[in-house]
Amino acid sequence: MMYREANIDEYKTICRQVRSRSVLVVCLMSLVIPVTVLSTVLSINMMIRKNYDRASFIVSTLLLVTFLIIMAVFVISFLKGFFKRISCINNHKYYVADCVVSAREKQRNTKHTHYFVTVSFPDGNEQKVMVSASVYSLAERGKRALLLKYDEPEGIKNKLPFEIAVIER
Repeated sequence: MMYREANIDEYKTICRQVRSRSVLVVCLMSLVIPVTVLSTVLSINMMIRKNYDRASFIVSTLLLVTFLIIMAVFVISFLKGFFKRISCINNHKYYVADCVVSAREKQRNTKHTHYFVTVSFPDGNEQKVMVSASVYSLAERGKRALLLKYDEPEGIKNKLPFEIAVIER
């Protein structure tokens, strides 16, 4: 499989199908931190107005601030991969390989549905990649697709996974 740089039309398709999902997740999840800060401030304010005794106030405040810090660390670590994806796509730090959709698969468990698309390359190799529901709905057998490989240094522990963008023509 030969990787190359994407042209302008392919870049627009990648932005629409891959980057847009990452932007949505970042926008929605980044609201968690301000909501947590607001609820912490309101809770402390309520404890002050209700005249909590000193020991209860200190313990409750410490628990709330600890919860705030834990939530912030969790959200930031969760969003790190999405920020990295957005940055790589915006800075054109990825390569694409031409392929054709050969199969789609939907796996359901009790909480989630996972979507997979298998693509075939001209040299006969195949790759199975987890995709979003919107890319899954576009992926029809025989349709042209692009396999994205992010340009990251070798040896990184948390490398970004391959992504698929379906050419909509």
